Amino acid sequence: MSFEELLKSLRADYLAALPGKIDIILDQIDSTALPELRESFHKLKGTGSTYGLPEVSELAEVLEDICTDRPAAAPQAARRATELLREIHRAHTQDQSFDLAADPRFSEVRGLLAAPSA
Repeated sequence: MSFEELLKSLRADYLAALPGKIDIILDQIDSTALPELRESFHKLKGTGSTYGLPEVSELAEVLEDICTDRPAAAPQAARRATELLREIHRAHTQDQSFDLAADPRFSEVRGLLAAPSA
């Protein structure tokens, strides 16, 4: 197996596992497990770019920061993030790109990080 074939296989495995990771995040939101939620986004931040999905890393970085700096906004932001993660997954499983920066939901999520504390 060539290096390129190995990378393609690893990326396919990562994509196949992504819906399960999204489900875990949804469970963590529902159980209000903020440290676990932050850790889930931290892991996605570290792995997304590695497997050729930089938008996963970019989104996860914002969510990790929200969990740390704006915990009250974390559930709302995480729900929006799961919608985006599902769209990213769909696009990449169809060999399409996903322009995270152009999606208004991402702007909304980033806005939660920048919003002043209540």
